[in-house]
Amino acid sequence: MKNQKPILRPNRQRPNRQCPRRAGAAAVEFALVVPVMLIFAFGLIEISRLAMVKESITQATREGARVGIRPTATAADITTRINEELEILGITGAMIEIEPSQFGPADEGETVRVRIRVPMANITWIPDFFDFNVADVSAETVMRRESTS
Repeated sequence: MKNQKPILRPNRQRPNRQCPRRAGAAAVEFALVVPVMLIFAFGLIEISRLAMVKESITQATREGARVGIRPTATAADITTRINEELEILGITGAMIEIEPSQFGPADEGETVRVRIRVPMANITWIPDFFDFNVADVSAETVMRRESTS
């Protein structure tokens, strides 16, 4: 009796089967959660794109203003430099405002102001899906011109 091995009894439970009442619960939960998660994911993508464009047009205004502070600068030089910067990200439809509109010899303390506005419709990857209540994304830079006297 001492050397006898214990008798193994067969397990009479069901092998890894779900209860029949829960058979479609995972599919229903998936169908309810996935649309919410997709809207959340695409919303994050859109907001990230908006932030990236905002930073890009801010950088473009800085570059344009840097060109504009030179004594020999023209409005065409500034516009060309801004368009080069915006072309990197494929931003189109930008409205560029430069003050002063005519450049000549700079007086002491004179400034150059560069403002860019881009319509929201030109930025978003999913048009008219998210309403950000913003018509345009804009940036502005003001720098003092180099004096020629």
